[in-house]
Amino acid sequence: MKKRNYFKLMVMCLLFATNVFAQEIEWQKTIGGSDLEMLSSIKETSDGGVICGGGSMSGISGDKTEACRGLMDFWIVKLDSNNNIEWEKTLGGSGWDIISEIQHTSDGGYICLGYTDSNISGDKTENCLGSHDYWVVKLSNIGNIEWQNTIGGSGLDIACNIAQVSDGGFVLSGHSSSGISGDKTSPSWGSDDFWIVRIDSLGQILWDKTIGGNYGELLFSMVLTPDGGIVCGGSSGSDISGTKTVACLGLFDFYIVKLDEQGNI
Repeated sequence: MKKRNYFKLMVMCLLFATNVFAQEIEWQKTIGGSDLEMLSSIKETSDGGVICGGGSMSGISGDKTEACRGLMDFWIVKLDSNNNIEWEKTLGGSGWDIISEIQHTSDGGYICLGYTDSNISGDKTENCLGSHDYWVVKLSNIGNIEWQNTIGGSGLDIACNIAQVSDGGFVLSGHSSSGISGDKTSPSWGSDDFWIVRIDSLGQILWDKTIGGNYGELLFSMVLTPDGGIVCGGSSGSDISGTKTVACLGLFDFYIVKLDEQGNI
């Protein structure tokens, strides 16, 4: 009995020590200006650094070297392999511009996706089509704008995810309350639907797909599959209706949809 208790004690000590070492901080960095910053996305880069994207309300202050364009802007910060700021970029118009995701692209640059209610002002070259639209911005490897596109309908369009496909283009995903209007080519099925948009390497729309039922769907996650397809996931409160073929099991359920490379379910 004593040997068994001793063995249990040793195992507990070993697990405790492993947990402590596993949680040891390797490095940390505080980056910001004099107001509010919110980090939304961080990714490793090919040079061993990281790229950070989020929103900022700060003017020139602290680590921010550019003035705020509006109420909140995209703020992109590139760190080198030693975690030092290599460059940072403020992008936005006169309203609210918030990054959802940033990705390293195959040409060494970056693609930023978020949502905006800004009209032509600051860095924005197109008016908003509704209350909020998707805003996708392509940057060079040093943060210069190469192209941008404001994509939306007459309602509320909230962008969440972006991924680059093998031909150099991109898939954008989020949720939308817009009907057929602006860039939206299919009707709204409920209060909100999944909205997936495929663009080419220069940001031009190739196709868009609205997926949902009679109540509401919110998209939060997306992955590309080896066969060239797209899997989208979020939550749904809809019964069989619209494009939904399975009834809701409760108030809201996980809702997962597989699309082919042309956007067909």
